Amino acid sequence: MAARPRDRSRRDWPTGLREPRPGYFVWRNPVDGKELSIGRVTLAQAKREANEALAFVLADKPTLLERIQGKDHTIADLLDKIPVSEVYNTAKSMRSLDKKIRNAIGHIACGGLTVAHCAKFIEDEVAGGRKRQAQALRSRLFAVCNRGRALGWMDLNPVEPTSKPDVKTERKRLTLDQFKEILAVAADAADWLPGAMLVALLSGMDRDTLSKLERKAIGKEYLTINRSKTGIWLEIPLSLRMDAMDMTLAEALAACRSNVVSKHVIHHRRSYRADVKAGSAVFRDRISKAFTEARELAGITGEHPPTFHEIRSLSKRIYMTQGNVDTKALLGHTTEKAANIYADPRGVEPLRVRVS
Repeated sequence: MAARPRDRSRRDWPTGLREPRPGYFVWRNPVDGKELSIGRVTLAQAKREANEALAFVLADKPTLLERIQGKDHTIADLLDKIPVSEVYNTAKSMRSLDKKIRNAIGHIACGGLTVAHCAKFIEDEVAGGRKRQAQALRSRLFAVCNRGRALGWMDLNPVEPTSKPDVKTERKRLTLDQFKEILAVAADAADWLPGAMLVALLSGMDRDTLSKLERKAIGKEYLTINRSKTGIWLEIPLSLRMDAMDMTLAEALAACRSNVVSKHVIHHRRSYRADVKAGSAVFRDRISKAFTEARELAGITGEHPPTFHEIRSLSKRIYMTQGNVDTKALLGHTTEKAANIYADPRGVEPLRVRVS
């Protein structure tokens, strides 16, 4: 049987464009075979829309020039070129984000990655109710594409025009009264918790740095710490006093002492289970869990209750009110933006108008 002769009037039609009924057009995606309706439009408009769609679905296929320039490397190849952070927790977080990027768009050539690809990737996360994850993925993909530009694999960063997911932190801030209520029952949750809470409050230290703090960091006049997240070294005077607690940092550190020999400031005071020995460091997740137990014992519950991390913001806000402490340096922040995040009371207390 002879093949049906081709309609010469349609020889300039874009690939996939059809007219099943007079004046009604559809387009078949050559990549996945799905047929999409264009509707009742003019032939010129149908051709234009089909050409735009065709250009989009084939955009991840590098041109000959792009292949010569090395832009046929894929996003997966680019991810392999990203330096690994020396900070364990940061590296772990980045690996998780990179895996998601690799699975979603890793097959696309760097020269063919478009704003539309990036926008869809981010919006899919938002649509799935993962706004915080979408925010992190956008930030990571932005850094990945900047690396692509540095290597000459990309001319532009297609993430830049995309919208940043609007994420509002719902976790409530911790007040000083709540801190004192939790502190009063903290020993019932864990015998080392009162000392951990006091050191965190007096020093503004995050739980990761706190869990790794060793006694050798306590000098004659200063506590020398390294913030694991940023790598910044800080020297905090042991004489630092928080008037609201009527306590110095030296006294807070003294509250962590026990009759157990340990190189760690925050340590287990008895052995339990095969993997937890007296004197061993208390991991950061255990600090958070013990604080949650104590908070519930204190009757502070409800929706989005404050976590141990909120002690860091409370420390900054108390010292800001006290007025004689450089809270930006104390918390190890290098930008005003980061410093202001911790200064925001999120409605639990009024912003005080300062008059010099």
